[in-house]
Amino acid sequence: MKTGKKVMILLLIFVAAVIVYFIHPVGKKEEHGITEYTAMEKAKFPVLYATMGDREMAPVFGQTEERGVTADRGSLIVLPEDRKLKVRFAGTTKIQGLRYEIRSLDTENLIERTQVTSLDAAINGDSENAVSAELLIQNLLETGKEYLLGVCASLPDGSEAWYYMRIVEQDQGHVNEMLALAEEFSSKTYKYSDAQSLAMYMETSPSANSSALGTVTLKDTFTQLTWGSLGVERTGEAYTKLKELSGNLANVEIATHVTAKDGEKTETYEVTENFTMKWASQRIYMMDYERTMTELFTGDSDLFSGKRIILGIGNGDGVHAVKSAGGQYTAFVTGRELWAYDSGENVGARVFAFGGAASDDIRDNVPEHGVEILSVDEDGGIDFIVYGRMNRGTHEGSTGIAYYHYAMDQNALEEKFFIPSTEPFEELKDDLSVLAHRGTNGIFYFYMDHGIYGIDLKSLEYVALASGLTKNQFAVSADHSRAAWQENTGIWDSQTIQIMDLDTGDKTQLGGQAGSVSRIFGFVGNDCIYGTGDSGDYLMSNGRVMGVYLKSIDIVDREMKSVMHYEKPGSWIREVSVNDSRIHMKTVTSKDGFFGTYSADTLVCNAEILPGKADDIGWYASDQKGQVLFVQLDRDIETAKKIRQASPKLAESRETVKPIATAACRETEFYAYGRGRFLGRFVEFSDAAETAYNSMGFVTAGRDRIIWVRGNRASASYIRDITSASRLMERYLDSFEINQTMEDGTFLLDASGSTIIQVLYFVGQNIPVLAYTGEGTSMYLTGYDQTHVRVYHPESGATEVLSMETANQMLGAAGYDFICCVPTL
Repeated sequence: MKTGKKVMILLLIFVAAVIVYFIHPVGKKEEHGITEYTAMEKAKFPVLYATMGDREMAPVFGQTEERGVTADRGSLIVLPEDRKLKVRFAGTTKIQGLRYEIRSLDTENLIERTQVTSLDAAINGDSENAVSAELLIQNLLETGKEYLLGVCASLPDGSEAWYYMRIVEQDQGHVNEMLALAEEFSSKTYKYSDAQSLAMYMETSPSANSSALGTVTLKDTFTQLTWGSLGVERTGEAYTKLKELSGNLANVEIATHVTAKDGEKTETYEVTENFTMKWASQRIYMMDYERTMTELFTGDSDLFSGKRIILGIGNGDGVHAVKSAGGQYTAFVTGRELWAYDSGENVGARVFAFGGAASDDIRDNVPEHGVEILSVDEDGGIDFIVYGRMNRGTHEGSTGIAYYHYAMDQNALEEKFFIPSTEPFEELKDDLSVLAHRGTNGIFYFYMDHGIYGIDLKSLEYVALASGLTKNQFAVSADHSRAAWQENTGIWDSQTIQIMDLDTGDKTQLGGQAGSVSRIFGFVGNDCIYGTGDSGDYLMSNGRVMGVYLKSIDIVDREMKSVMHYEKPGSWIREVSVNDSRIHMKTVTSKDGFFGTYSADTLVCNAEILPGKADDIGWYASDQKGQVLFVQLDRDIETAKKIRQASPKLAESRETVKPIATAACRETEFYAYGRGRFLGRFVEFSDAAETAYNSMGFVTAGRDRIIWVRGNRASASYIRDITSASRLMERYLDSFEINQTMEDGTFLLDASGSTIIQVLYFVGQNIPVLAYTGEGTSMYLTGYDQTHVRVYHPESGATEVLSMETANQMLGAAGYDFICCVPTL
């Protein structure tokens, strides 16, 4: 009997262990580092909703950062007249304490810090736990000026969650009207008869892609605007967010999910709409509209067919695939999820996802992160990174880079380490698109916040290879396996260039000759392009350095052997640009400065075309869905076998690597925004303005100071008192060497290379623009209408009206060399 009881007890223990293993997969954990596997923790931070007017605005999600350095331009709240801001925390009734602080947008100046003493816990009708509070904002804010509001909630486990949004004190009336129009526009698209009134906004272009639903704008067709043949229905909440407000111009975002039937199957789509609107007394103008749509991938067997994995409708953002050398294993990213397919075993695995089709928790599906595949090995091992805001798990609310390895043969996912970031998600995404590479030498190389770093995947030791770099001081090959950078001594003054093979770790120095400078221009394939000139031999325009005269251009291959050398005695190169396999140059035979004549020349390179991560992403046309994305496989899927789905066991890590930069970036950079998102960071204002222009966007000097807004340019304007308006320029003209902020807050802007239309925005703001027509000669742009430009000649005091065509010819011949002084607000 005793033996029977023992057997029964052991059997029960065994069954219990099996249940625990399959419900919550775990591995062994010992003090000597054996990996433990668990389920990723659910999101614990409550969600904050702020009220503006009569509507509760889109949710704000918790962060761990106290100073809001990673807060992006996500949400703007116009305060009510009495400055009593109502907030609600959903998902909890157990907030232990609440406080808030208001800072300048750069977080440097603290305006107010207040402890909230009254919290109202309630259970809503839908049984959602919630805590409400009223923030009594003090009368310390300047009207019309934006500030950063940080709300800190103390949670029961002793942790704190910070919620960041920008706030501004001004009248809500016009803003609420534009929010209402965006919501009405969005709702009408779901019903064809209601949508007829939206036809007045359409600007259909003959060149528009009339078959795509992944991205729809006003230049597309009315059929696309009304969802084609999909027959979609909105499911769940539609969240409205005020993104930007500049005068009477507003940018609004609406995010939701929709469903559509494909036969008997119901498919779910993530939808984001962005509106740029301008309020006027007679009507509200729809300046720009964009809708993006991404089908949530489920991994169902019917999506694996022939040599394709069908991803569905999408705009292609973040979608990529990497295969093992033999083609058996394919890893692909869609909808911010990583999937893997083993064609040998006919197994598909949802390797990593915070949310997606498998979750209806709004916190899991915060779209402020991305996934990047680094490598796929022949044994099915996949290295990848998750970057941006971590929605749940050990690092919930933190912004950074989590490095993972997935072993397909063990169906095991292990986080190796986490790198905290001080950049918002979209900036981090932009940086990692430049460089994120797992070298065959076992080192992870990446570019983040102006620095190039390497982390040893075994020891987790890091090295800062270069710091303080802007993107015109370094270059990376298309496959991210080679990088080259200049010394951090100024773009025109670097004596040496470092070139590094990011697979072997070998580093070679170019240049270094006394009296010489070197300039990096980029890569053609894996071949590096650089130029050499004399130190201090600058290309000048009216006291500003516009470039350096180069004597030669060289191209070296991976073995550092010379592939091409270009040099002509008695000739210099004043400008170089690289476009695919072509090197475009402006050459001169005399050093006459910026306004001297030049000749155009082009070098054509025969370089290897490197494979890209989007090479295996294609699309086909569907009568119902339009363009449908798919992953191309190397071999047919065995239809006789059903695709077996696997969910990996996970081991999270608390290992943190914090790279420290050895030098700060010394250049003023310009940030371009449009359609509610970050578009890029540039050294030249002209590049930022060009990028933002087509998206009806704006440009900031640094991260926070808005200096240019396309939609705010009046159709006609005239500076009546040029003497008063030009005082700042006359005061700082001799100091105009680089883009910089003076002690009184005036920003000295070099807008050279911009178009006349772009710089006339400043004239519309009563800021005269100085246009150089030669060395020591200039004129002010002081007014404009649709067809003419008014100019003022300071030498003679005469005013002249030029046709737009004449002005373009005159100023274009002079290189569109503009400067202006942007006063502080």
